[in-house]
Amino acid sequence: MRNMDKSKKDRILEEALALFATHGFSHVSISMIAKQAGVTKSLIFHHFENKEQLWETVKERFFQKYAMNQMNLFEVEKDPIELIRKSMRYYFDFVRKNPLIPRFFAYANLENDENCGKLDQPLMEKGCELILKAQKNGLMRDGFNPAVFVMNFIAVINQYVVAECHFSQWDKNLYTDPDSFIEDFTEITIAGIKP
Repeated sequence: MRNMDKSKKDRILEEALALFATHGFSHVSISMIAKQAGVTKSLIFHHFENKEQLWETVKERFFQKYAMNQMNLFEVEKDPIELIRKSMRYYFDFVRKNPLIPRFFAYANLENDENCGKLDQPLMEKGCELILKAQKNGLMRDGFNPAVFVMNFIAVINQYVVAECHFSQWDKNLYTDPDSFIEDFTEITIAGIKP
């Protein structure tokens, strides 16, 4: 029985992610999620106190899939330039495999969900600390804000995933050869931070 509950809970979370990523928090009801997941509203309320708790759980669950591996990368990769290269590639691969996640977080930002900043704060602190250390040691150029750097690569990669219909009109090769895109973007970015 517990495995069945777990699989139903997983299905609720996955369908909630799909609906929130498509319509945002405000335009999704528990009834919509129940119908999409093939469960009753009472089962959703068995697992989640309210829609807000479900939203927070979706956010935390899918963010943690990314965050655990990124934190591990911070610990394993000692070369700061390679760390940037690998982090950008890892994030790119992650959002390509999970294209609903950048859409979900775009809605979270549009709806002024202040908890998003709290969720990724440990990653930002560690990433900024490592960049500042690399700047101090002469491995990256001085004079740029590490948070702006991270915002830049996250924003470009998110837009690559969510705005394919727009950017593919500029250059269809951006999407027929995604590896070429991320390699070019990474090298351009790294060239801008080298001393």
